[in-house]
Amino acid sequence: MVTRWVLGLFSLVVFVMVYMPIALVVITSFNQDAITTLPIENFDTRWYYKLFGNAKMLQALWTSLQVGLISTTIATTLGLLSALAIVRHNFRGKSLFMLLTIMPMLAPGIIMGVSLLLFARYVGFQTGFVAVLLGHILLALPYCTFILISSLARFDRSLEEAGRGLGAGELSVLWRITLPGIAPGIIGAALFAFTISIGEFVVSFFLTSAGTTTLPIRIYSIVKVGITPEINAVSTLILLATVVLSAMALRLTWTKRV
Repeated sequence: MVTRWVLGLFSLVVFVMVYMPIALVVITSFNQDAITTLPIENFDTRWYYKLFGNAKMLQALWTSLQVGLISTTIATTLGLLSALAIVRHNFRGKSLFMLLTIMPMLAPGIIMGVSLLLFARYVGFQTGFVAVLLGHILLALPYCTFILISSLARFDRSLEEAGRGLGAGELSVLWRITLPGIAPGIIGAALFAFTISIGEFVVSFFLTSAGTTTLPIRIYSIVKVGITPEINAVSTLILLATVVLSAMALRLTWTKRV
């Protein structure tokens, strides 16, 4: 009984330490004053209105959305092809292929950023939008691949056999039976990829250029001068988007019916 109370208290302390700073960011984004103080005397949404009037912030948001949407599409497509190869076929070097696929998920972000920057310079590739895009694809690809591996592993392959028995070709079976059957997994993988991209900072920091500034990079450049409620407002919006997309992705990828 005592042990359970101690573990419960310890868990509560951990949760408070983890989530209290996040809660403070959300609360202080509604502070009317420019200087963040606690307790807040006057609540206001002025910083959200000011945020949507900030041209540089909106441009950074547009860049992040472009990178996120393109990298999500490519990473999900490549993840689907990789998952099909891993689940449906046996080939030489399969274990090595899976290890290389999972490496971006395991490697520290700073190692990935430095490695990609050195590689880009070695091959004469310029940093900027395309470099950031490739970095985000590389980061999202493992998540997409293993989510879709799980979806394909749970898919009832007798439906595919029935389609082939009725005369359908491989591409027709894939398009008409397999892809609709694993659609929740595909959408979940895409949502995870977009969530990873929209909040990615470390790799973007190494691969960005003066003409390509994602939203996290823009926030970092402002924070170096000082933290204002406007930064708290944009952080709250990113947090909200991340929570919603992650919840949707988990709901789709954990569904029992595939």
